[in-house]
Amino acid sequence: MPRYWVHSAPDDIDDGQRECARGDRCSAPRLAQENGRTVRLPALTYQAFCPQDRNAISKALHDLPELYVRVHQRLDKTFAAVAGGPIVAVSKTAPVPLSLAADELLRLILATLVSWEERVRTVARLRPLDTATSRQRRDGAIFTQSWTILAAHLDALLALDAEPMLRDGELTDLDGADAGLDLLDLAHRCRRFLTDTRQPARHLSGVYCDCGYAELYEVLDDDGQPAGARCRQCRAEYDQETYTDLTRARVDPVKTYRRRTLQPAAGDDWTARRA
Repeated sequence: MPRYWVHSAPDDIDDGQRECARGDRCSAPRLAQENGRTVRLPALTYQAFCPQDRNAISKALHDLPELYVRVHQRLDKTFAAVAGGPIVAVSKTAPVPLSLAADELLRLILATLVSWEERVRTVARLRPLDTATSRQRRDGAIFTQSWTILAAHLDALLALDAEPMLRDGELTDLDGADAGLDLLDLAHRCRRFLTDTRQPARHLSGVYCDCGYAELYEVLDDDGQPAGARCRQCRAEYDQETYTDLTRARVDPVKTYRRRTLQPAAGDDWTARRA
């Protein structure tokens, strides 16, 4: 997962705030003028993440148990192949009974959660994790314990100072901002894995684009949440805020037009006009 946090605060910030660690993916960007054009910058916050992204991280963490179970259900290749018939081995090597992609993702989830669990146990003054004993437990028990610790100490997790942690065989300095990005990334990876055969975008029936066509289709963000709309007629794109404004003004323009034409002019006697 790429690191988006800009550690050096903008020059005009002198009250201890910093840019949201989610960077250009910040859920509550601020608007600024650069070279005569309006740009979106990460929100300013006293913590690693702005409140909206802190909530997004909390949701990602609380969604992980269900996502973990659903990915685990994809382990057995025969489970995924029921509709398409049995798996046929075409090589001389024995067929692999498990989905390697699912197995790899489950291992990544466990390794990531346990690594942050160890850090949180230290700052929360909990009993240190017995790694020798933990290796003998079932994966479900490992996940449950790690997830429970992190869910109970989320703010402590996001406030961790940078310390060396093992990633891809190398020691890297990671802090609470990295922990939050890791949780968002895990949830995103699970959703992407579970939606390899993605359903068509939902048609937003009755909502008209600025071009006049009711061809708006829902756009989802990396967390699977509504993030706006896109018109298939003119290719215009709307973020969630502008789409909300659009629904207020452009729901069934024919009916809106009729309502407007039936309204009496100022000073008119509407009863007399109807008679």
